[in-house]
Amino acid sequence: MNLPSEVVIISGDSRFDPQADKMQKLEAHELLNAAGRAGRAGEGAQGFVLLVPSKVIDFDDQNNQINGHWMDLQAIFEQADQCLVIEDPLRAVLDSIHDGITQTAASSYLLSKLPLAVVGAEPDPAAALLNRSFSAYRAIVASDADWLSTRVASALAARADLDLPEPDRWIEQVAGATGLSVALLQQIVERLDAGAFSGTALEVVTALLDWLDAHPSQLLSLVRPESLEEMFGTPYKSLADDEARGKHALFWLRKLWPIWMSGVPLCEIEKVLLGRTTNLKQCKNARHFALRLVPDLAFLAGIPGRLLAARLRAAEGETPVPSVLAMLSGIVREGCDSPESLAVRLHLTRSVSRVAARKHYDAIRQHIQPGTSDEGFDNTLDRIRHAEIVFSFTSIDDLGGEV
Repeated sequence: MNLPSEVVIISGDSRFDPQADKMQKLEAHELLNAAGRAGRAGEGAQGFVLLVPSKVIDFDDQNNQINGHWMDLQAIFEQADQCLVIEDPLRAVLDSIHDGITQTAASSYLLSKLPLAVVGAEPDPAAALLNRSFSAYRAIVASDADWLSTRVASALAARADLDLPEPDRWIEQVAGATGLSVALLQQIVERLDAGAFSGTALEVVTALLDWLDAHPSQLLSLVRPESLEEMFGTPYKSLADDEARGKHALFWLRKLWPIWMSGVPLCEIEKVLLGRTTNLKQCKNARHFALRLVPDLAFLAGIPGRLLAARLRAAEGETPVPSVLAMLSGIVREGCDSPESLAVRLHLTRSVSRVAARKHYDAIRQHIQPGTSDEGFDNTLDRIRHAEIVFSFTSIDDLGGEV
């Protein structure tokens, strides 16, 4: 039953099983699931459950004994199910920062997300935020004001260490929006200024992989480690450290990423992964790559464009971001290799498969007029629509004018 209720009465802990032709005890998860109908988040924080056992539970006061069936029910509705102590994961992160550990994923992410103080303004918004956390509440209840004050002070001091000169504060905004460290983003900015991220979509992707080759462990900050573990399995997980894991993953990404962007079917990716052309079955590995790794790769591909756009906004400049960088995240996510192929993919809508959209793009490509290197996506779509019209007339001519 999917409806809010305050009270649930469970009449009996067994039911008739037609296959066994007798009454069978309900499984523990079934009883707990039924009990969970009492109370609902957002409507009723508490609920009351009354369970009437199927068997009469007798007890002997003189010998201090109770029916064994009671023990079965007690095991299901044990104390841990009745009252759960909630801990704030923020507490462990604040402890790590207090101990000087600021470069781990959780610590770095928290510090990058703390709001920046306006010069001369009081109080510090980051301090106000931390003092309103659940960890702060638990510390106050426990009369542990010292823990709270020292942890907040350590977090603010660690954040101050990351502060940049005023002209470069725009990087902190990107760090806060992406959860990536300022130091990592600065590395990408250096490559951006050196012209590494120019050219085609595939050339920019190659440049990102070249940068990561020098810092393999940083891949695990940009791509979810669990996605890589599921993708590459035991050989990957058994490697000694993040440096080795990063190198292993980058070896395969150099092979798989361009294939994905070429718009081919998943079976082609599976062939590369398995090293064979037969017995591919349901292409489990390729599907995992498309569903789990590609969204992370799209995030990575979009970082240079986000950084460039943030810097232009900070400088109040009107220079547009190059089309390839502006659209690269979508290009990678949709399995395309150019703004034009992405425009075709989205123009045809999701009713057309990725592979079919790529074939259609190849068919009309010769009719697509050249665009500017920094045009907006709407202009790219207009060029695709124009190419569609020209292609339709060309198709009629090929049929001898018959419709």
